[in-house]
Amino acid sequence: MNMAMRLDLGTCALGRAIDANGSPIDDGPALRGRSVSLELRLPRPNERAPIATPLWTGFRVVDGLLTIGRGARVGIFGAPGSGKSVLLEAIAGGSTADAVVVALVGERGREAQHWIARRTETMTIVCATSDRPACERVAAAQVAVAQADALRERGLDVLLVVDSLARIAAATREIAVGSGEATGRGGYPPSVFAQLARLVEVAGALRKGSITLIATVLNDGDERDPVSDAARSILDGHIALSARLAQYGRFPAVDVLASASRTMEQVVEPAHLRAAARVRHALAVLDRVEDARALGIESGDRATRAAIEAEPRLESFLRQGSAADCNATLSQLVALAGLLGDDGAA
Repeated sequence: MNMAMRLDLGTCALGRAIDANGSPIDDGPALRGRSVSLELRLPRPNERAPIATPLWTGFRVVDGLLTIGRGARVGIFGAPGSGKSVLLEAIAGGSTADAVVVALVGERGREAQHWIARRTETMTIVCATSDRPACERVAAAQVAVAQADALRERGLDVLLVVDSLARIAAATREIAVGSGEATGRGGYPPSVFAQLARLVEVAGALRKGSITLIATVLNDGDERDPVSDAARSILDGHIALSARLAQYGRFPAVDVLASASRTMEQVVEPAHLRAAARVRHALAVLDRVEDARALGIESGDRATRAAIEAEPRLESFLRQGSAADCNATLSQLVALAGLLGDDGAA
């Protein structure tokens, strides 16, 4: 398939859903706007700006304990059924970004139609479903990145949502193996990981405008999975979802202790950091004494007692049905940390 090297993208594609060739899949007219190259343009180090402002997602557990900076690159890791796609959709609809670009690579047609039906005027959806050729699936990711970059050039703060990096890697592997490239770890040719790194590296904050990347990564618990391992090394943070927590009915099923944000310290106030550290410490305490409590053994440690007494409030903070205001989230976090007392974690 001969994929286009330039497409009309930018503001003309806001509110639209297109395929990897730039053709509308939303029953709308053809796009007419500025022609944009699909060649990945990686900003030079001197073009980049420090990550200094938070991107609020509308989810307490993320905004409060795993704050994402504008321009950061974050992965949502989880097994099938842990709620990756649902959380991704909620973040796309509730974030404070100026515009959202969604790349649906290898997605099922039913799920793609769901996204298309729920798109907003500030959202662009680029879709190549699982039945499309591998080259078209890879091209869809490139088109989405080019659209995000075109909007960033206009000074906008863009949220780039990718579902998923694993399916991009699979499509890239299919192309590489078909062209005769030798395979390496996990059956993936080396070029697969180089291509993933290039896609991810386009994101970031510039002096004017930013691209914040949030991408799903399928993780079935195999620590040897090369895609998951490579993604962790090139991302600025990871949100780990737990199938066990999802089965218990928690949404979002975020395993806070297994998650991390490398940009949080750069974008939040000291009081926020202290409160988050205290809450994370309480969660670690509860995790440590879980087996003992199941046997009826109660600890006399003051920090443990405080964490156990605050457990219903902690659980309420971690569960959420709809998007929340960032100021309300911070107020709830500080109040929750106050219940836990001074345990030395802050």
